Order: sequence, then structure tokens, then C-alpha cells
Amino acid sequence: MEEDKRKAIRDTLDEFDRYMEEMEKHIQEAVKDSLDSLQTHPFVSGFSFRMGPGGKPSVQVFGDKLLDQEGYRAPLSEQILDDRAKSLKVVLDMPGVEKNDIRVDATSDSVVIVAERGTRKYKADLSLKSEIKPDSGRAEYKNGVLEISFSLKDKPNKDFRRVDIV
Repeated sequence: MEEDKRKAIRDTLDEFDRYMEEMEKHIQEAVKDSLDSLQTHPFVSGFSFRMGPGGKPSVQVFGDKLLDQEGYRAPLSEQILDDRAKSLKVVLDMPGVEKNDIRVDATSDSVVIVAERGTRKYKADLSLKSEIKPDSGRAEYKNGVLEISFSLKDKPNKDFRRVDIV
């Protein structure tokens, strides 16, 4: 009787091994097919883990966007808010492009950066930590790093105004 239980367990484990081997083959084929369909340029992807304000963890994904048919990469970016200086600095890592290849468009609560040079393409659409004065933007690009500084908006309350009742 004891031998029958062992045999049943062995048969179950053998069947499980066969299913796992078959699943592994399917996964390998799927990965191979997806890699064959990728463009021929090198693939870049990564994660950045940081501790944000109040000890809240922050995860940022950067690199090639697999679903982007235009071939844009998401650059690694960081926003540095300085309440005392009333400024916000946006820093992006975009090697392989030149200053003239970069376009920066800003609104009071977002900034869009696009850069293209040959096969090197970057695009970032960032929601800002605080409202800014878009026309105060000053940018500098050096050694593959773009730094954009903005003055903070004086009225972060979206033009709140108290209405008197008569």
C-alpha cells in the first residue's frame, strides 16, 4: 500500500515536470519571436528606485518603450523642488543628442521634452511637482544632461478668489 502511494506521487511529479518542460518551450518560443520582431538597434531599459518625500518609495522606468512604434526612449528624469528659492529644476539624462536637437514645451503643471538625433530619440511628458511660470524656463544641456529651471508660480491655488455676498 505504501509503495502505491509513492508511485502515485512519482507519477504526479513526472506529469508536472512534463507540463513545466512544455511551458518552458512555449515561453522560449514567445521570447524568441518577440526579439526577432524588435528593431535592430540596441535595447535600453531600466528602473530607478528612490525614497521620495516623507519616506515614500518612488520607482521610475526608463529606456526604450517597447510599444512605441516611433522608437522613442524615456529618459531618466528627476525633479528638484526648492521652496526657499521658489524654483523647480527638472534634470534629464539624454546622451547622444545635441543642444539643437532638443525641444522643450512647458505649461504651468507639465513639461514635454522631445529630442532626436539619428536613431537616438527621447520623449518625456512630465507632470510637475508644483505649478511653475512656463515663461521663466531656462535650460542648459551639457555632457548628455539637460537641466531646466523654472520659477514657481506665485499663486498655487489656481487663481482662487473669494466672492463677496451682497
